Amino acid sequence: MKRFLLALWIAGCLLGLALPAEAASDKPKRGGTLTVALQRDLTLMNPLVRTRSTERIIRELMYEPLLGLDFKGNLQPNLAESWTASGDGRLYTFNLRRGVKFHNGQEMTAEDVKFAIDYSMNPKNNAYGFQTLAIVDRVEADDRYGVKIYLKRPSPAFLLSLVEIGTFSVIPKGSLPDGMDNPPKFPSGTGPFRFVEWQPQQRVVFERHDDYWGHKALVDRVVLRPVANATVRFSALRAGDIDMTERTPYEWVKQIVEGKLKGISFIAAPYAGYRRLVFNVPAAPFNNKKLRQAVAHAIDKKEILHAAYFGFGEPADQSYPKGHAWYIDGISSPSQDLNKARALLKESGYKGETIEFVTQQGEDVEPTTLQAQLRKIGINVNVKILDYGAYTALQRRGEFTFDFMGSGDYLDPSGAYGANLMCELDLKKRTANDSGYCDKEMEALVKKAESEMDPAKRRALFKQIVTKLAEDVPELPVGFVPRFFAVADHVKGFTTDGKGALRPWGGGVNYAWLDK
Repeated sequence: MKRFLLALWIAGCLLGLALPAEAASDKPKRGGTLTVALQRDLTLMNPLVRTRSTERIIRELMYEPLLGLDFKGNLQPNLAESWTASGDGRLYTFNLRRGVKFHNGQEMTAEDVKFAIDYSMNPKNNAYGFQTLAIVDRVEADDRYGVKIYLKRPSPAFLLSLVEIGTFSVIPKGSLPDGMDNPPKFPSGTGPFRFVEWQPQQRVVFERHDDYWGHKALVDRVVLRPVANATVRFSALRAGDIDMTERTPYEWVKQIVEGKLKGISFIAAPYAGYRRLVFNVPAAPFNNKKLRQAVAHAIDKKEILHAAYFGFGEPADQSYPKGHAWYIDGISSPSQDLNKARALLKESGYKGETIEFVTQQGEDVEPTTLQAQLRKIGINVNVKILDYGAYTALQRRGEFTFDFMGSGDYLDPSGAYGANLMCELDLKKRTANDSGYCDKEMEALVKKAESEMDPAKRRALFKQIVTKLAEDVPELPVGFVPRFFAVADHVKGFTTDGKGALRPWGGGVNYAWLDK
């Protein structure tokens, strides 16, 4: 029974649910200050520069993009309430939501959207969205609430780029001067919280935006405290100094699940990390496809995740989880079959030679578990541990045999199955193609999929790509690894997305309230 309850608790939390230790009032209360510990601090106050990782998570409290993306990866309206595309795919027209107020009281209009895009397209501004918006030819304010974006060429991935503030946030026209990376203050945003102050390495403070167009925040203030050490963050939560912390170590989450820590629950971002086993395809021994296939059929993904991540994690067979808009059904991916693995190993001509697996300090559980699994079919692996600098240098030069790697969070499959499958001329300076895999048929499929505007035809092309990946095995999906917010039991209503945002579309800290 205890094991069943543990599994039920984990399943519930991996669906984005917090299971509180005790029953409490279920009616949301207004007021109070929510204090959250983050791993890192802000670095500057330009919302259009360095918009990634912690910078993005913090800025999403006060800034917003045109569109949203739900948990399953489907487009949703946001600052733009509707949009249309021309027949040739080169013009997008957006109808803006009316009555949206910036934090300075000014109404958002099409001129503000145009300003933000033009600013990001200006190379002197070093905007994070510069590369993404390189496909844009020009932007026009059609009327007060209409925006036209003309593209240089059709791009099926363009709309998805507009769901992130990394591409651009809507800010008031003229609120940022060109060429200034770090202005003295943040320009106004449209989000549910307005910026109050930033004391570097101490705190970032926000207050409720009373004129917010969407779900108004329930708490009056949010205080973000940068605390680099995970143990210190968790200790502050247990002491009552903070209400919530991100990136909670797995061992602590396991203790919460087992009921060993009272007064604390957790909320999972189930797909925050993606783990894959990458083979160095151009070099021996894994230039042998049969050997790659033998490894793919030998490994037990659940066992690897259980050993490395305290039982948390979900085995994967693609770059997207089941239920996502870009999960492809009907793919026959390699699964554990030791008899098939031994047969493929024999066909590969492998003679028992030792294969070296290089990993970095602190991440040896995955490779040692893999080592034991491959020993069962007769593959000898020696695990060598290096410091981070030496380890990453080998990866970038392509001087490894096979390795566990992470991957980016790709909204569109052109990112997940794009540059990392394109042939690179210099395999000693790998920029995107980690495995060094080069197949002209695959390259042609990728190029065709990246320009195909018909959704059904595009999906069919990506199905061919994922099918061929499962056959050629330049890399093997292993699993999705969660990250956890640990929260005091008096924090109610907070939800995150698969990746761990503080304010995902349709949820986040503006829905959180304090029951105390």
